[in-house]
Amino acid sequence: MHFSEKIVVPAPLTEAWAFIWDAPRLAACLPGCLGVEEIEAGKAYRARFEDHVGPYKVHFNLDIEVKETEPMKRARIFASGKDAKLGITQRVGLTVNLAEAGGTGTALEVEAEVEILGKVATLGQFVVKRKAQEVVKGFTRNIEAELLDAGSSAPRPPGATAGSAAGEPHA
Repeated sequence: MHFSEKIVVPAPLTEAWAFIWDAPRLAACLPGCLGVEEIEAGKAYRARFEDHVGPYKVHFNLDIEVKETEPMKRARIFASGKDAKLGITQRVGLTVNLAEAGGTGTALEVEAEVEILGKVATLGQFVVKRKAQEVVKGFTRNIEAELLDAGSSAPRPPGATAGSAAGEPHA
């Protein structure tokens, strides 16, 4: 299943780029994500995910691998995980494209390719697709909310320039 969302935020490109490399803040934007662990900075992470799909409560440990980066332009990741209890496998390819917008803003385009296999798939493609789309839209909206709050400095990610900043998470 393919999903695409686009937003423009009033944050400079350097700040938006820094934000997508701040793994805990970015993970907090993903509906159902309970936390993220950095395995190798800028390359590998593990996230805990929990959500409801129809009558099922799913629990995933997602292994996340950064596949490609073009500093200040694009990050592409692949995430996969299983809910062993329900026999469900999830795979997600995610690309975030960034571009300057209007001089002081940033356009972000989030492209997701989602595959869910196993017991949840028996609910039918409509239910699964609707839930996946809801997660991608929520993720994009939450990123937008985070970037609307420009504030304090964050650690510089790979490819960021001196002076990159990111706001604090919303309470």
